[in-house]
Amino acid sequence: MMKINPIKINGEWEEGFALDVHTLSSEYLGEDECGRKQFDTIRSDIGQLVYELKYSCNKSKVDDIINLISPFLKEWNIGEKIDIIIPVPPSKLERAFQPVFEITDALSNVLGISTHTGVLEKTNRTECKELSSVEKNKIAGTIQLMKRFTREVNILLVDDLYQSGTTLKDATKALKKDSNVKKVYVLTMTKTRR
Repeated sequence: MMKINPIKINGEWEEGFALDVHTLSSEYLGEDECGRKQFDTIRSDIGQLVYELKYSCNKSKVDDIINLISPFLKEWNIGEKIDIIIPVPPSKLERAFQPVFEITDALSNVLGISTHTGVLEKTNRTECKELSSVEKNKIAGTIQLMKRFTREVNILLVDDLYQSGTTLKDATKALKKDSNVKKVYVLTMTKTRR
């Protein structure tokens, strides 16, 4: 039976959770014949689902993710706390589909709360996972608010992977520039072990 282990994450937001670590272990095996590093990686249940969704483009994993996390969403009572769901803006616009958009659309259906893309935009498309902490600090503040709300709202901000918190911190700060944004809650599917 698949399970999650929610982990509270603290930041600029009201309350936030990563639903589990992404990997349980990863052992370096050496390089393949093309010089690419090879690893034997064991992922958490949700880590494996997110990996298959994001890197194998297996959209059927969205339903598995939602089925796995639905009991936690009910326990957290997030549907009673928010008015809108917003995905973190993607770094790679050229993807055939955006995994976080797929997840937020499914969350929208389960919670009965609308989701909106285009509220936030990344002005720097560099993926944080490839950067050192010094480099991450240099690109801080590269998420901009593109749309404002006409009424007061509480927001659920969703991402697939929490690493350093830079992206979610920047996104939350951008959202809070709108005086109608009262509370921001954060949900990430997984987080790194560091």
